[in-house]
Amino acid sequence: MSKTTSRPAHRLATGLALSCIILASGASSAAAAFGGDYDANDPAQKAQYDAALVVATKAYEYAVPVLNMERTFKTSTSPTVNNGRGGGPVNQFSHFEKLADAKDRTVVAPNSDTLYSMAWLDLSKTPQVIHSNSTTKRFHVFELLDPWEENFKNIGPSDKAIPDGNNVITGPNFKGKIPSGLRQIRSPYNRVWVIGRTYVVDKADLKAARKVMASYKIVPLNQWRGDSSPDTYTQPPPKVIRRATVEAHIPGTGPGEDAATFFDAAGDQLKLYKPPKRDAPILAQIKALGIGIGLHPTKTAKLSGAQLQAMRDAVTQGPGKLQGQFFADYIAGFTAHNGWIVVKTGTYATNYNRRAIVDRVGLGAPTPELAMYPLALLDSNRGILTGSKRYVAHFSAKTARPPVKFFWSMTLYDSDSFLVDNPLDRYLVNDRSRLRYNSDGSLDIYLQPNAPANSAQRANWLPTPSAAAKTQGFRLIVRLYGLSQAGINGATDGTGWQGPSILPCDDGTAASHGVACAG
Repeated sequence: MSKTTSRPAHRLATGLALSCIILASGASSAAAAFGGDYDANDPAQKAQYDAALVVATKAYEYAVPVLNMERTFKTSTSPTVNNGRGGGPVNQFSHFEKLADAKDRTVVAPNSDTLYSMAWLDLSKTPQVIHSNSTTKRFHVFELLDPWEENFKNIGPSDKAIPDGNNVITGPNFKGKIPSGLRQIRSPYNRVWVIGRTYVVDKADLKAARKVMASYKIVPLNQWRGDSSPDTYTQPPPKVIRRATVEAHIPGTGPGEDAATFFDAAGDQLKLYKPPKRDAPILAQIKALGIGIGLHPTKTAKLSGAQLQAMRDAVTQGPGKLQGQFFADYIAGFTAHNGWIVVKTGTYATNYNRRAIVDRVGLGAPTPELAMYPLALLDSNRGILTGSKRYVAHFSAKTARPPVKFFWSMTLYDSDSFLVDNPLDRYLVNDRSRLRYNSDGSLDIYLQPNAPANSAQRANWLPTPSAAAKTQGFRLIVRLYGLSQAGINGATDGTGWQGPSILPCDDGTAASHGVACAG
């Protein structure tokens, strides 16, 4: 931790470290329950444990995204009909019907700029055609993710995306003929997660947005009968109607489960979704513990108690370590990014640590050509953001209008990443908000639980948790849709657009910057 880290930041980092210790102690009791004696006081066993923990931690980081995608798939497809919250059968769109509000506790960090259209494609039997109208003027995009969380293609108007129309998604082994009028998109795997986003101005715009979403269709290629197919094809009815989702979990992470079986499940997923050739070095490393494609180390590998304990600890400590790494990266880039963390997402190559962190904090994040999501957890003094204090988020004249092709927003969430209840039902500010800019072109957003006394400032008020809220902490996410390549590069390295300075009001910090707080 840097010497310049403030006490609040240190407390947060310490809390993350303590969570790792607590998880580790839980793993020790699990070892006793599942066998595999390990004496940490024996130097030879301790050395073997330490070596195995390094390998097992790498294996955890490598495999947790593909296992979490499997968990998400099972949960999302457990309803047999569209449940209006992204759940439904494979090869069908499930549209979100309303924008999230403070009562919605289903999705973390919900997007209030767009409505989602979710679908999971199974290409093992036949390719699937995604239909979207090329004449639609409203912003929309379909993000295509493989089981390793690689955003391999997008469909829609964003840069580098495939144009709208009739796009047929084929699996890696498809060798059939593509009918005239269809554009082929090759998927590296037979499973694809489609995350559709459709722009919404506000609640009054929902009806028009839903009409556009109703035009999105998925048709099996073996049922394609030409351009009329999107209108004439109907999905077969389910035998049983079930709207509720059944929450799945990653094997080895459920109550009473041996954490080491995480790696058995990883072997199954690696067999289903063969890793790319670039992963050969990491696969060779983790094979030292019997972890790999189709392998079940707890059943077949001759592992010592020390090695099994290390594997269990890698799993139980994994989430805390990733969270700690995320925070460490945040602090390392704090000054360069004006107090925000900016991560390039969507493609990871061999950066398994970054992929695992994004899986932890932003599952399903797209490539930056579609959107970037700067995040702030601390104020400009590196103090934890809390509803017990007042702040002003100050955009300079250069940054007050982000350089985006489509739209931008800044959303406020509580520390659990849910929207904050407030009397205005105002959860974000964006380029559609009727904001009041300063005479020099800068912009001030007032972050506080109570409305500003000055009526002119209320237009720029973004409510924070009240004293009665379950949690006082909060965080901010800026969404930038449609940055240019130069904009992406500048936002990533800190030389271009930056998020606003989050200035505390009550200690005089804002005043020292020449910025006025709300009256």
